Amino acid sequence: MANMPGFEDAVGLMREHSFLQGKVGVHLNLTEGYPLSVAIRGCQRFCDLVSGQFVYARQSSLFFLNAREQKAVYEELTAQLERLLAAGIRPSHLDSHHHIHTEWAVARLVARLGQAYGIRKIRLTRNMGLQRRGPKMLYKSVFNRWYLKGYAGITAADYFGDIHDWNFLQQTHPPAGKNIEIMVHPLFNEEGVLVDYDQKDLQEQLGPVIDLRNSISYTDL
Repeated sequence: MANMPGFEDAVGLMREHSFLQGKVGVHLNLTEGYPLSVAIRGCQRFCDLVSGQFVYARQSSLFFLNAREQKAVYEELTAQLERLLAAGIRPSHLDSHHHIHTEWAVARLVARLGQAYGIRKIRLTRNMGLQRRGPKMLYKSVFNRWYLKGYAGITAADYFGDIHDWNFLQQTHPPAGKNIEIMVHPLFNEEGVLVDYDQKDLQEQLGPVIDLRNSISYTDL
């Protein structure tokens, strides 16, 4: 997350652990902290006009952005990506905080960014686990097909979801020969067990998932 206080620490870890090279992406952020660019601070849909901080824009759907907003958002996304490049990190993929890149109007800008910088991998919207029918599922289906087929050169995993989604997928129709991306937020709990921060109340252990690293080709930890 190029605009957040932990950025320098993350860069340090990258330099310390060479095996991470080529395996780290940009977690694009339009919902938390301060932007790296100026124009977006004047866009009320994304920033508080007094403090200049991002606001959680996903509280309302972003199907349409006007020309000024599009320009400002693309400028901010570019600034975040450029900060990684300036630190010597060549991102392997693009995803986003609060899944903001899966909003239709933002998605086109993220796809454009990926094309401009030769980054082919962009995260899907969640498509594994117990999926309910309705408008939301229709949107997800259209979005994922559009990403996979509508933009030449943009690729993604076949499935994306959290640990519980992955367990459900295994139990219902185990995927063979598919690329799976499992979303986790690693944290050591009080007992020293590695768990998912978002699922820590359930004590979901990550060991079994990490042990699958040889059979899962695209996992974003």
